[in-house]
Amino acid sequence: MICLRAKSVDEAVQFLEKYPEFSLLDGGSDLVLQLKKKGVSGIIDISTLESLKYIKTDKKTIEIGALTTINTILDDENITRHLPVLSQACRSFASHQIRNIASLGGNVGNDSPVADLIAPLLVLGAEVVLKGVKGERKIFLEELFCGYKSLALDKELICSFIIPLKRHRFYYRKVGARASLNISKVSLVVVRFSDGAYKISGNSLNPYVKRFKNLETLLCAQNYNDKQLKEALSKDIAPSGSFRSTKEYRERVVFNMLLEALKVLHS
Repeated sequence: MICLRAKSVDEAVQFLEKYPEFSLLDGGSDLVLQLKKKGVSGIIDISTLESLKYIKTDKKTIEIGALTTINTILDDENITRHLPVLSQACRSFASHQIRNIASLGGNVGNDSPVADLIAPLLVLGAEVVLKGVKGERKIFLEELFCGYKSLALDKELICSFIIPLKRHRFYYRKVGARASLNISKVSLVVVRFSDGAYKISGNSLNPYVKRFKNLETLLCAQNYNDKQLKEALSKDIAPSGSFRSTKEYRERVVFNMLLEALKVLHS
């Protein structure tokens, strides 16, 4: 197996252009599973790229470098103050030891339906900065995902995430088999902004994490009943059954979570 260590972002991008089939290595908390399951033809090690490990805050946004670890995000006072839903998702992420090596970019770039941090980033309206040999571009995070384990990348490196600071209230809940080192059976994130708009997402409810736009539209109408909520939710989710949970279980639990979220956010 070929293993290349990038000494700069530009060199990492050049490696990606030449070897687009190679896997990126930072913390490597999920790469071992990939090695076991499907094999990896080569690795591009980006773990030493300090320029992608940062948190910057201004009056309107917080920008997080892609290689910033989960514990670094969890310990940041500005994120705790302005983006508490992201902090709470980080707190439920795996174990302290894994949070010390796992990065935000790695969690998002793996594009798993159970990736804990994608849903809160989506509802917060995050943008992602990408870089390839053709230059840099910025897109809304929801535009990055196009299917199960499928990202809209053109031999590009995920460099950072930019999150707007808007006043909001939130609901976050994650259900799993145990209290720690927990892979979600179901999770739900609901954010209600000060202008009355809602953004909603969750884990283990679709082939990839996405916003629940039918439900968002219904909630903004402010005139609905439980039947309408259930119908809108059914249009937004397509859970599958697995050894972790049945399809019916996930549908029932996320609906109960939704009712709980609305009580919390309307109190």
